[in-house]
Amino acid sequence: MQELRLIDPYGYTVPGTVQSNVPDANAGQVTDRLLHEVAPGHAAAWDSAQHRFDARDYTVQPTRV
Repeated sequence: MQELRLIDPYGYTVPGTVQSNVPDANAGQVTDRLLHEVAPGHAAAWDSAQHRFDARDYTVQPTRV
């Protein structure tokens, strides 16, 4: 089992994205959803002259539970 969290370009966990107790067999699917569906929305919401977020700069941090 894993806990997966989406991390923004500044190293912070994106609120509401911590996925707990993800079976190892599903980790890839959850990672893909976070990176390809959630990250672009968060990046767009925070894209400004001050931040310049890009979805390609997000990562997923796995932790074994």
